[in-house]
Amino acid sequence: MQYYVGIDIGTGSTKALAFDATGQLLAKEQISYATSQTKNVWAEQDPNIVLAAVKACLASLIKTLNALPELISFSTAMHSLLVVGADGKPLTASIIWSDNRAAAIAQAFREGANIQNWYQQSGVPMHAMLPLCKIKWLQENQPQVFATACKFVGIKEYILFQLTGSWVVDHAVAAAMGLLNIHTLDWNEEALAMAGISRQQLPEIRDAQTILPALEGNSFSLIATKIVLGSSDGAMANLGSHAVDATTLAITIGTSAAVRIIQDQIHLDASMRSFCYPITQGQYLVGGASNNGAQLLEWMQTKLFEYSGATKDFFEQANPIPIGSAGLTVLPYLCGERAPIWKEGAKAVFFGMGPQHGQAHLVRAGMEAVLYNLYAIAQLLPLKQHPKKIMASGGCSQNQTWMQMLANLFQLPVEVNDDGDASARGALLLGMQAAFPNIQWEPPVNQVLQPIAVVAEEYQQAFQRFEQLSRSLVPFM
Repeated sequence: MQYYVGIDIGTGSTKALAFDATGQLLAKEQISYATSQTKNVWAEQDPNIVLAAVKACLASLIKTLNALPELISFSTAMHSLLVVGADGKPLTASIIWSDNRAAAIAQAFREGANIQNWYQQSGVPMHAMLPLCKIKWLQENQPQVFATACKFVGIKEYILFQLTGSWVVDHAVAAAMGLLNIHTLDWNEEALAMAGISRQQLPEIRDAQTILPALEGNSFSLIATKIVLGSSDGAMANLGSHAVDATTLAITIGTSAAVRIIQDQIHLDASMRSFCYPITQGQYLVGGASNNGAQLLEWMQTKLFEYSGATKDFFEQANPIPIGSAGLTVLPYLCGERAPIWKEGAKAVFFGMGPQHGQAHLVRAGMEAVLYNLYAIAQLLPLKQHPKKIMASGGCSQNQTWMQMLANLFQLPVEVNDDGDASARGALLLGMQAAFPNIQWEPPVNQVLQPIAVVAEEYQQAFQRFEQLSRSLVPFM
């Protein structure tokens, strides 16, 4: 049996999807792993546990389908960093995007005289999430590790090295490090100086559609399979959702959340609040990401309320609650925040609470807050034209109530794919374009949720309360 695999290496799990030549899903596998938070603002993972999860997902698909895949293509969460020695073995854990240990370093960079020039070259707002800042933190706090570092890489680069023996990175993931010049598509010498490293300590930059030969005797036991470099989960989610032009916003709500759009030119925000990552020739991913998606609601369910029922039932409490949650407004900055406020130390706020509010009001207000934050991000994006629709992805795209709220707030149709695995599917589509361009798949038929025009004004009023509260309180966080 001939089949093709897309793999998304996420921070919560690895997902692998297997499709046949007609675009039919044959099998899927998902393996979760934990994040270690040994200190208050640290967030790390064992890279070999993630590697084992990728191998196990592939092994399961091979066993199920009784054949080796014709192709594997990758998607990955951005902003991870691990240091490897000359033998290719990790010297550190994988420091993931939500790690804030480098917050003071990011703040110092933000206050520097050259920050505007750096942003114009790199296309990414300054934040502790960036490997640039994490590398600088290692230099200052773990000099023995920094001194013995052979390569500074992300988790996808580490896994591809195990499979191919090559240290390579695509343009979007390289840009997400804060170390790429998005105009020349080469490492940014100014950024390298900021980090205190040389270009020899970074992977080779290659196009996302690059086909890599497998390493003889690799531990994946794959030789004939075509291996495609792939790209970032954000870029792949757009491709997997068929949000590939300036008319379509892609919104992902998983543990975190993001708003993205693909444009054909570099577009940067004068206030340095949005990112612009090159994907491939003539394609740039413009957007903003929030730290706080479903994890705000997960915290409310497990920690705040210790709700023991089904997650679906927890969310459904919001259904009868009116727009604006009876005056209750939440700032969702539970885990600090990236876009639109770019403040690592931001905190969540529950404002306007009274005796009339119960658990259901707080659930509704939390769901609204995630959407209001995404709406605020969308307002600051340097868009070429007003989008005509939203393609929704991520695990929360399967929540009908939340997706209808999204349509009503943005006053745009929201299309939802049934499986929500847009990043893995996008990686596969990219790989097929590179290795099997003669195989063409029809876009899936998606469920479409239409906006309800009569509630638009109520949502705008509630959003204005949210935005005013954020402007008032964030400076004190």
